[in-house]
Amino acid sequence: MTRIGILGPGAIAQLHLTCWQRLPVEIAAHYDLRPEMAEKAAAQFGGTAYTDLDAFFDAVDIVDICTPAAAHKANILAAVAAGKPTICEKPLARHLADCAEIVAAVEASNVPVFIAQVVRFFPEFKAAKRAIEQGAIGKPGVIRTIRAGSFPRTLGSFYGDFAKSGGVVLDVGIHDIDFQRWCMGEVERVFARGLTFADEPERDHALLTLRFTNGGVGHIEASWASPPGQWRTALEIAGDEGLLEWNSEGEAPITQILLNETGNGKVRSTLSPMGNDIHPYQAELAHFLECVDNGTTPLVTARDAMMSVKVALAAIESIRSGKPVELATFEEVGA
Repeated sequence: MTRIGILGPGAIAQLHLTCWQRLPVEIAAHYDLRPEMAEKAAAQFGGTAYTDLDAFFDAVDIVDICTPAAAHKANILAAVAAGKPTICEKPLARHLADCAEIVAAVEASNVPVFIAQVVRFFPEFKAAKRAIEQGAIGKPGVIRTIRAGSFPRTLGSFYGDFAKSGGVVLDVGIHDIDFQRWCMGEVERVFARGLTFADEPERDHALLTLRFTNGGVGHIEASWASPPGQWRTALEIAGDEGLLEWNSEGEAPITQILLNETGNGKVRSTLSPMGNDIHPYQAELAHFLECVDNGTTPLVTARDAMMSVKVALAAIESIRSGKPVELATFEEVGA
């Protein structure tokens, strides 16, 4: 049975571990710079807590990295050097140079690495992507997404430290940047406004406008400014033959609005995304298991993840400068 090792058994790792328990694997090992965290995870989910990273790697077949973004580079490079297939939470890294170093190491190896951009595994978003591919709305031209909640308060929370987390754009907006790139292709230019540099990290809020190389436009709202306990996501994709829309506060199925045959009205239907009840995090972990078993490329590669980080950092620079940022010439500056 495949042995799973959790590197950084903190907040998001709890969800990963719960999902791993539902899959045909053995939770074998836990490692954290705080030994008590690894011991706590081992007591709750089984496996052994390790204080030596090499011993941890020897005890596992797949590494699942759930550390903060600032630690991703060192952990991915160590796992790849140990020859261990690796899952890593988003974003790929806090800085673009670190992303480039990771991509170079991964592409020079034969080690499978999957960056867990989980939105691609949410049924509503999967259904929307599939509808686009099937031509349900013709050629897509505008995509709009919202991901808004309250500031995440976890034990030892690093989210309020911009130098470590990148604020709401890199932590929350990265989800929709990845999804919009998946649907629309590469980004050419980004313009953004937000509160990232307003010295109010617990109310960070950003609005991003993306111009894609295919001429399409993307709008992203990412927020930590909602009241405690609230969370909302929404999706709207307009094409030259119709519209797809979904809102977490509305009905579950995706609504498809098409021009009718006479072109002077609309026909509304629903596209049910519910093919099964598998949790999205479980679905992404199962996807990587299948990739490792079959020798296939994961849905999100390190290079995919690097490009989404580049867009996010360009958006942060746009907020800082007040100007649009061209992706072709963008170089990260500042913290």
